[in-house]
Amino acid sequence: MDSWSLGFDEKDVESYAGLGGERPWTPAPASPGQRSRQELPAGGHALRVRIIADYICPWCYIGQERVERLARELPIALEPWPYELMPQLPPGGLPRELVLGRRYPRQYYERLREQARQEGIPLEVPERLYNTHLAHEAAMFAEAEGKGWELHRALYRAYWAEARDIGDRDVLCRLAEECGLDADSLDRALAEGRYREEVDRRQAWARGQGIAGVPTFIFGDGLFALVGAQEYGVFQDVARRLLARLARE
Repeated sequence: MDSWSLGFDEKDVESYAGLGGERPWTPAPASPGQRSRQELPAGGHALRVRIIADYICPWCYIGQERVERLARELPIALEPWPYELMPQLPPGGLPRELVLGRRYPRQYYERLREQARQEGIPLEVPERLYNTHLAHEAAMFAEAEGKGWELHRALYRAYWAEARDIGDRDVLCRLAEECGLDADSLDRALAEGRYREEVDRRQAWARGQGIAGVPTFIFGDGLFALVGAQEYGVFQDVARRLLARLARE
């Protein structure tokens, strides 16, 4: 399993992420005015998958591609959830090597690129890491405007394929415009901090569940959790088993 973490012990999730037993997750905060961008399919049984992720995490980029493929195959709805890995990063970001040192060898990045190639997505490792709070705020703005997934994809692509500063308001507004959103409206929302508290509230919920590594995928109302960009077959197997369980209930 591949993920980025800040001291998180994967056993903390795996110890209670089984298909049986009680659900350990507390209910997620309600989001008045927010609409899911992937509605649950009509008819039959459907499963919601919450994707707790950050745009500067390469495994989040790869993992999201895999669960999006899953959503095209099975009746599941994907719910993106903000999580800042490095909230301490200043405006303009910092050099990757300064932040991470030589923690990751060359082979690690080669494996990343190979995994991305398998998913058909471009990935080049940017030299800088950027603060992503504004990016998460922009994503929530897009979600409310019905363009959430378009901007999610654009944010990952802008960072991992184009090395753009996704913490910069001008960059975010240009990306929004490319996705068919009104750039001026987004600029006002970011200037006002309209979604700042909601991003913080959602992150607090995630950390309250003991999550400190991303991507983390929560299936159903806490029925099951997966940490890391698992192979597609793992996502597929978990989703099918849970859908079968829901059909029996």
